[in-house]
Amino acid sequence: MNRECIDRFDRTAEGYLLWWAPVLEPASVRLVDRVGRADPGLPGGEPHDVIDIGCGTGNCLFEAARHWPGARLTGLDASFGMLDVARREMDKLPESARARISFVSADASAIPAPDASFDIAVTAFMLQQLPDRAPMLRELHRVLRPGGILAICGWVIEKIPFAPEVELEEALADTGIVHPPSKEVRSGHFASTESAADELRSAGFRRVAAQPDALDHPWTVEDFIAYRTTTREVDLFESLDEPTRLRAVDALRLRLSALAPDKLVYRPPTVSILARKP
Repeated sequence: MNRECIDRFDRTAEGYLLWWAPVLEPASVRLVDRVGRADPGLPGGEPHDVIDIGCGTGNCLFEAARHWPGARLTGLDASFGMLDVARREMDKLPESARARISFVSADASAIPAPDASFDIAVTAFMLQQLPDRAPMLRELHRVLRPGGILAICGWVIEKIPFAPEVELEEALADTGIVHPPSKEVRSGHFASTESAADELRSAGFRRVAAQPDALDHPWTVEDFIAYRTTTREVDLFESLDEPTRLRAVDALRLRLSALAPDKLVYRPPTVSILARKP
């Protein structure tokens, strides 16, 4: 993950917890549940060691702790800000779960663990942030034990733009603000469910089972504005003088309020993948 991306997550970890983690949580729960139903294929049954790559504020990691009460769990993230929030959120878990969780700050393409260290690796909605997914997938293959499971939730390219995002760009244009292109180099979303599966096969995984999925999150007008102005586009909105920022927010609120309620429901296409290391 590039430095600009890490810095952004460091700065916006609190907003991520408040506005974005709830959007992603249902898919993370479904992913862990799907792995749980595949457990009989693991040597010895319940996993001993689980790693969550790009653990963020803890959605997948804490669900895994609840799902596998005997497993040791590692949350890895390159953002200190995200890890600080995750450590705080971990206090909501029982002591028996907290004692089994550790955190590591590291790049996902260079996991500080020996070969064959984990029974399960999960990662949810972070692969698109990497400049190149291939090194990380090879690294996950390295740290998994034979027969171990890799479980991924990822984005698939959306053919129809989300209406509030279109209205955001229009509101910025109405206010005379040019939305600068991101300087972050990313691999981006998967082109399709099939191409996602092919990437895992190319990294050496087998028994790859990819299935389409989707989120279903109803935004309110004010929540969407708060998320985009304080977290997702924080750099842009902090660069504006106060009168311009207020005009842009007012223009966005007016446009969002004119949308039918169904247009505020976020239903982007995603993919859920399970694969095994031979």
